[in-house]
Amino acid sequence: MKLIDLNYGENYKAEIDLKHFLEAKIAKQLGIPREHVLLNYGANSNLILFFSAYSNKLLTEKRRRLKVVLDVPNYFFTLRQIEEWNVNAAYVKRDNEFNFLPTEFIKTIKSFMPDVVVITTPNNPTGKPIDDTTLQKIIRSVQGEAVILIDRACINTLPEISTKDILAKYKGKKIIVLHSFSKSHSLSDSRVGYFATNHASIAELLFNKPDLNHNLNALQKLKSIIDNKKHVAYKKKIIRDCSKLLKVRFSKIEDSTYYESYSNFAVIKLPSNVDSIRAEQFFAKHNILVMGGHRIGLGNEYIRIHMSGVKEIEKFIGVFFSLN
Repeated sequence: MKLIDLNYGENYKAEIDLKHFLEAKIAKQLGIPREHVLLNYGANSNLILFFSAYSNKLLTEKRRRLKVVLDVPNYFFTLRQIEEWNVNAAYVKRDNEFNFLPTEFIKTIKSFMPDVVVITTPNNPTGKPIDDTTLQKIIRSVQGEAVILIDRACINTLPEISTKDILAKYKGKKIIVLHSFSKSHSLSDSRVGYFATNHASIAELLFNKPDLNHNLNALQKLKSIIDNKKHVAYKKKIIRDCSKLLKVRFSKIEDSTYYESYSNFAVIKLPSNVDSIRAEQFFAKHNILVMGGHRIGLGNEYIRIHMSGVKEIEKFIGVFFSLN
């Protein structure tokens, strides 16, 4: 007998059913309850959900602003959400080579006593991950009821502890991990990602609108490739090949720098006589789109590029040499 759906709109039940199926699949892989996983329109949507819910929680319960510690530079979207929700943030700046400073970060956690610690690994825009020893040292340093938000939206080509192991190993901590299939499975045109948590109170708070954040076409694409480990391995190979090429070619340029990346994005320091506005315009004339540092809080000395493919990076390098 055909189901007559007078409850939802056309195809809406199909979206919800597929969303729940995929959430259950991810939860099983991570060894956590299904309600501890929430598919959404990528990591950005989960950040909106998280910061809005937690900011409201603190304002309602404690009559104060949410306190957050994170390193910078960072996802521009994350920084904008912190501003939008009037979050009280302590920023720990990376060094001149964009290396993460664990001692300073942990010192800030202890002195600032945040409600949330944001750990972005690999970092966007720099493409630099935080090694496992440092990551776990930070997790252990977080005390009390503070939430640890680990943003793993970008691919990491270096070995790393699995999300499953993090959630299982630190059951006494309130942990959220963000993932983005947009970056790991080339679904940036579809926008799909998820958060996973090991703590029931977080799941309950953030699951307030579980069936309003999905897209049938995106979920169908995800279902078809979610178990394709070869795809992720291929993406990692592309990133490694792009990085190797950039490292070799930029070693020959005195007035510019490629900061070695292990992820989807990388930062390039421009020649001293070129700013990021001019660089954007110059590359656009050659049908190459780059992100100027002035747009994402890096400053006009830098541009961010996407490690999309070797041929694309080769073309970028060829044009870069004529930038002066």
